[in-house]
Amino acid sequence: MNMDYNLYKIFLYLYEEKSISKTASKLYVSQPAISYSLKELENSLGYTLFTRNSKGIEPTLEATELYNYIRTAFNILNDAEEHVKNLNSLNIGNIKIGIPSHIGVLTLTDYIDRFRKEYPNVKFNIISKPMPEMIEMLETRKLDMIIGILPIKSEKKITKLNIFDAENCFAYNKKVLPDVHIKKEEDLLKYPLILPTNSIIRSKLDDYMETKSIRLNPCIEVSSTEVELEMIRKGLGIGYFIVDSINSLIDKDDYEIIEFDNLPKINISLIYINEYTSIAAKKFIESIRKS
Repeated sequence: MNMDYNLYKIFLYLYEEKSISKTASKLYVSQPAISYSLKELENSLGYTLFTRNSKGIEPTLEATELYNYIRTAFNILNDAEEHVKNLNSLNIGNIKIGIPSHIGVLTLTDYIDRFRKEYPNVKFNIISKPMPEMIEMLETRKLDMIIGILPIKSEKKITKLNIFDAENCFAYNKKVLPDVHIKKEEDLLKYPLILPTNSIIRSKLDDYMETKSIRLNPCIEVSSTEVELEMIRKGLGIGYFIVDSINSLIDKDDYEIIEFDNLPKINISLIYINEYTSIAAKKFIESIRKS
């Protein structure tokens, strides 16, 4: 089949805008021209891509399946153009980094600051979403890299660069909770606990506590470090964090850090797909590797 770039470009806009009029406006063409192009693509493929409703148009199952491939293809084309522009210099460039949690922020700031002193015209686009969504974005070239916690699951050949092993701790706001006395792990059971949920950090913590024959029963479970920090700031309980999460706070002196021997460490890594990485991203990865 002969691929018509313009037809698929129109298809992408239609899928994302869910409107013929909005697509026509963004592409600076008439609505009849958009409708004609859509019909031409549907005839070429042999199935209907959109159905009309009161709000505009709705993609069919076939359109959704097609969109995943075409969006990836266009991302590859965009990366190819940027790659060629950056073959000889880094006067321009955009590095897209996924950070699933507060963890990456603790790691990333110094690296970006150092890199931009050498390449001030390179821009960074930082995106924070749940790890499964980040992995999908990496696989479809919407991200250059992720800074996160191993292990991860991906159907692609992932390259992993260990950045550091993070220490974990329990912590609470000692100004709001002045009467906390914890000397051993069992003492945690006397106080309300606020723990991360459905995460590698939580899984490793539970495994560690199991070796002590302790089963933690949190009163609150959260998926965001930022939310957990705010809850312990208000004195809702004792939380579980990477030590640097507490030490990076402006009001860090308000918190008591509780560390036990052999609490599991967390491996913070740079995760990328080598063949998908732009020139600017490769330079950035190289600077991290040397640091």
